Amino acid sequence: MVSSLNEIKKPNNNGNNFIIKSPKLKSIVVENILILLYLKDFTISELLSEFKKRLPYSSSSSCKLFKKYLVYLADYELISYNGQRKTYFIEDNDLDLLNWISKEKKRLMTDSEDITITIERGGV
Repeated sequence: MVSSLNEIKKPNNNGNNFIIKSPKLKSIVVENILILLYLKDFTISELLSEFKKRLPYSSSSSCKLFKKYLVYLADYELISYNGQRKTYFIEDNDLDLLNWISKEKKRLMTDSEDITITIERGGV
């Protein structure tokens, strides 16, 4: 059973349009990144270390996958990056996606491995 959120549309106010094609993301990866960032701000190495503990992917593919997801989430402004402190973080008002994943899991009576998320860029 696969569910897809096709219309998370975030306005892009910072002018970054690095990602052209709408990504299809595995909900389990997104959910774990968002949960970690909800707990505290992390550097990329701290996040990767925690991510590897949570998800059983091989180390080389998990690092690439993880970095790819961070780029998508930051570019679509679902997470933020503090360049001065070199940390990623999430703000309380950016928890819509995490809440949606939780609701979909309950609605579908499945875990987040079965959910795919497609993010589309909204208008300015």
